[in-house]
Amino acid sequence: MSVPKRMIFTLLVMNSVGHNFQGGWRHPRARNREYKTFDMWVDLAKKAERAKFDAFFFTDVLGVQGEYNGSRDIVFEQAMNVPIGDCTMLLPVLAHETTDIGLMYTSSVIQQHPFAFARQVSTLDQLSGGRVGWNIVTSANERAFANFGVPGGMTHDQRYEWAQEYTDVVYKLWEGSWDVDAVVDDPDRGIYTDPTKVHDINHVGDRYRVEGYNLMEPSPQRTPLLAQAGGSPAGLDFASRHAEVMFLSAFTPEAIAQQVGTVRAKAREHGRRDEDIVFLQGLMFVVGSTDEEANRKWMELEEWRSQEAQAAYFASLSGMDLGQYDPETPLEDLLESMPGIQGAFLSLINAWPAGSKPTIRDFLTTMSLPQMVVGSPETIATRLMEFQAAGSDGFQVMNMLMPESYDDFFDHVVPVLQAKGLMQTEYRPGTLRQKIFDTDLPHINERHPARGYRGTLS
Repeated sequence: MSVPKRMIFTLLVMNSVGHNFQGGWRHPRARNREYKTFDMWVDLAKKAERAKFDAFFFTDVLGVQGEYNGSRDIVFEQAMNVPIGDCTMLLPVLAHETTDIGLMYTSSVIQQHPFAFARQVSTLDQLSGGRVGWNIVTSANERAFANFGVPGGMTHDQRYEWAQEYTDVVYKLWEGSWDVDAVVDDPDRGIYTDPTKVHDINHVGDRYRVEGYNLMEPSPQRTPLLAQAGGSPAGLDFASRHAEVMFLSAFTPEAIAQQVGTVRAKAREHGRRDEDIVFLQGLMFVVGSTDEEANRKWMELEEWRSQEAQAAYFASLSGMDLGQYDPETPLEDLLESMPGIQGAFLSLINAWPAGSKPTIRDFLTTMSLPQMVVGSPETIATRLMEFQAAGSDGFQVMNMLMPESYDDFFDHVVPVLQAKGLMQTEYRPGTLRQKIFDTDLPHINERHPARGYRGTLS
């Protein structure tokens, strides 16, 4: 019999009251409103580390969009991703309180100058002993652009051209500005750094002019573990060049296989190998001792979902305000006015039983179904193996209730996965990159474009 391939697991969180399950913060067992305290986050990170999760991953937004019936009030009333705190304020504390779990976070190219960001990452990577990962995002959010005084209306290609220059700058700072042996640290001779081995990057581009070197010495990973989640053609091409971890935007085994195949084929064109990128699928779990119990629990949780906030969340993704329509309106009546992402409607229309038509109400109560896995620990393990067979190397575990959803997974699903050899029982020593890829190399490999700047500046 073949040895099972271990899966990679990250905990997907947001430093806010509400995240994926709109309205769940109101549940009497939810602790979502404690998002502004250290205690909840430290407790969760320690639990995840005891469960041997690979990484703790913060997603983020820089401008909240969405409306219901022509108003954005529901966004505030139902805490639809707002208020939201700065997750980078939590990372040093979590690094101090844990020893092995990775600490990944989202930072958009619009929110920090690359010179300042490079120093921030190097500092966090030093403080954590090499456990930092960066989720590279370009931001498609028009309100985020407005908040930073950036002209909106950019195409996918324009946003990724910006990201390309941004990554060029930080790669030069992380990989090229300090030689590998620049730090001497010799008190007897009174020399900490050899000045001949630190170089200005002298970057001149369309958006940035950066003369100097990284102010922080090279960290254990030099370049952090790099993640990306692009779904457009431009995004998939960018991921194929830069990502070491890719977050999938597909929810069926067939779609996963297609997306993984596309990115790996493009990566090979750029001189990379299949094993240079791992793919993670985001899922929510409702766990019961039996499938029947899990389904009862799921139905109880669904009673707390806010359909109005769910509609506003959909509007933030699509630009279509479903609150302006009768909830019983058939979805097919809206297809002509659907702004460019009809797939969400079509998948439900095509799956609906013959003789009836799915409505807006049906859509809002089922739109999270592709991301839901409901059942006993054995049922969940079987489902994850189906995703793995399609090409997913692991999973981002999302929550319906904070932190109960995670506790259920830690207590009941993790032991089953570990018994089957599908989840690690101990951490590999080394940096986050070494742990994820089970490699002796703490730094980015020679096939990645970042490595091309090593030793090239003078």
